[in-house]
Amino acid sequence: MSKLTGSETKEELEKRYGIDLSPKAIVQRTIRDIVILGLVGVVYYFVVRFTDLGLKCYVHEITGLDCPACGTTRMIVSASRLDFARAFRYNRFMFITFPFVVGEVIYFIYINEAKKPVNKINQVIVFIWLGLFVLYGILRNIIPV
Repeated sequence: MSKLTGSETKEELEKRYGIDLSPKAIVQRTIRDIVILGLVGVVYYFVVRFTDLGLKCYVHEITGLDCPACGTTRMIVSASRLDFARAFRYNRFMFITFPFVVGEVIYFIYINEAKKPVNKINQVIVFIWLGLFVLYGILRNIIPV
């Protein structure tokens, strides 16, 4: 019996969640989840690109201030058109950290599918990113660029 988390064995976790926790099954479910998330993203991209529909920022609507995520959709649309200068202007922080965010999403999907605890170092890195995200949201409204 192999130990995965705490005092539970792989077999106990498989019985508890009703899933196969073999490495192959975990990778298959992770890929499935990433594909589904990607398809949702592609559909949203086309909805935003070819219609007037899209997510509104209620922080901006209510306060007139830009939240840390304001401009992310426009950034992605601009980057998809290979207009990286405009994409950078829409949301500098997300433009720079987007590969990290994508990597973290994939990591968390995998960890969830494997029923493993999140690595403590990764938790610290994510909290640092969140702190920088909030700081960016504050600074982008104080320092005009």
